[in-house]
Amino acid sequence: VRNAGETGAYFRAELAKAVGGHRNVGEVRGDGMLAAIEFVKDRDDRVFFDPALKVGPQIATALAVSGVIGRAMPQGDILGFAPPLCLTREEADIVVAKTADAVNSVFVSL
Repeated sequence: VRNAGETGAYFRAELAKAVGGHRNVGEVRGDGMLAAIEFVKDRDDRVFFDPALKVGPQIATALAVSGVIGRAMPQGDILGFAPPLCLTREEADIVVAKTADAVNSVFVSL
């Protein structure tokens, strides 16, 4: 049985692989089972989106439609995850794949 720390590290690493290279992802970060993805208009110059665009909430909504809960954080365009400690690697893989799909679907229209 894996512990939550190992699964959390795996989850964050897989998120980073899946979306960390996206032109609108400034950072993938977290600790333990917590993870967050920060979205930016320009990753090289760390330029943020106009708050009126509500990029984080748009991505959270697209993710919810696919059956995964990611919270749009109020501090900016950040999508946060707080999965249960019993999350398996297989479940993490599903969350990561659906997150990548949601990110790509929202940014295709921006």
